[in-house]
Amino acid sequence: MAPNDKVEEMQIAGAEVFSCAVCGTRLSAPVREVRPPGEGEAWTPLDSPVDPCPPRMAPGTFARDPEPGSISWGAPPKGFGKSRAAHEAGVDFLLSPGDIIGTTKILGRWAGCCGPGGYDGPNLACAGCGAEVGLWTADCYTWLQVRLNGRLARRSPSQT
Repeated sequence: MAPNDKVEEMQIAGAEVFSCAVCGTRLSAPVREVRPPGEGEAWTPLDSPVDPCPPRMAPGTFARDPEPGSISWGAPPKGFGKSRAAHEAGVDFLLSPGDIIGTTKILGRWAGCCGPGGYDGPNLACAGCGAEVGLWTADCYTWLQVRLNGRLARRSPSQT
């Protein structure tokens, strides 16, 4: 094992993955929980001193959304239990767009001037079952991030 391989292995140890709670499709690469960046700790593309603008969450990390009420997720899929329907702080999850897998764009909600603004509701669906699992924002005035719906995203230890 090369020295860099050992470092990569240590970085992955203790990581988690997100999966669709409806069908089990994997929604993320292995990620580790960190505190969410504060208001002044992340840039929007309009105020970023570098191009391209970096995502709000560093690759390989996730955080509990401190303000989950800023998006309305709507009702869970038909037949899906409502036991996780409360949306208090910490229920939804913030990730870097590069860590998202197993999703498809909801094209009718993928609108904005420079990228998806997120104002039309969830714009990422599970590729396995179609559940509306996330919101990707990347417009000039929004943080570059993905929010996963805490009702529909299940966390589990990474098997990598």
